Amino acid sequence: MACKVLNSGLLHWVILAQLAAISLQVSAAEVKGTVTITYQGMFAADTNARPQPVSVALLPAQGQHVVPRRSRQHRIKIVGNRMSPAFFTVKKGDTLRFVNHDGVYHEIFYLTSGKPWSVRLDRAGSSQATSPALALDTPGTTHFFCRIHNKSYARVDVVDTSYLETMESGRSFHFVGLAKGRWKLRLAAPAAETRWVEVSAMTSPPPLALQLVSRGGGQGHGQLNAQAGVEQLYRD
Repeated sequence: MACKVLNSGLLHWVILAQLAAISLQVSAAEVKGTVTITYQGMFAADTNARPQPVSVALLPAQGQHVVPRRSRQHRIKIVGNRMSPAFFTVKKGDTLRFVNHDGVYHEIFYLTSGKPWSVRLDRAGSSQATSPALALDTPGTTHFFCRIHNKSYARVDVVDTSYLETMESGRSFHFVGLAKGRWKLRLAAPAAETRWVEVSAMTSPPPLALQLVSRGGGQGHGQLNAQAGVEQLYRD
């Protein structure tokens, strides 16, 4: 009898170990690579330009589980009548605040087919220099402007995934702990066309070499003119 109990207990732990091993194999897949911005235009690259940020988001293509994360609060600073950062990507459900560091007023708004949104920011140091939190609940691209200063602009992309990375052109991204199968990569950058790429998550995959095409601003080598205006950034 004692032998049967022992064997039963041992079998229980063997099954648990096998299930754990299977679970580990299922979530051991990864996707990695680099994204480089290439310029196609009439002018040569500006050596004084700063590198463009590249946003990489990974979304399931076959209903795979996405590990959730808590919502985060992001801030856009306004300094010298400019918004900074002027481009980034957030997860659906995150929130956004604007903080005025200038000695002048700003009135921020975005274009929408729904209910209009705008906020007036008082001078730096005032209790009204920071906006209320704006919930980013709808996937897509939102363009923010200032009604007073025409070069004050920011673009915020909202995606429905917690797998997000932002890096400079030519740098690498790496998503781990994924379920095997087909996934979709969303690649975006200022002045570049947003690109969707279907990829496969697997164990120890070869790195991907991906490209984004930029036709704005007359800049090459994945760079953005230091004095970029709205016309360079307003691409979707």
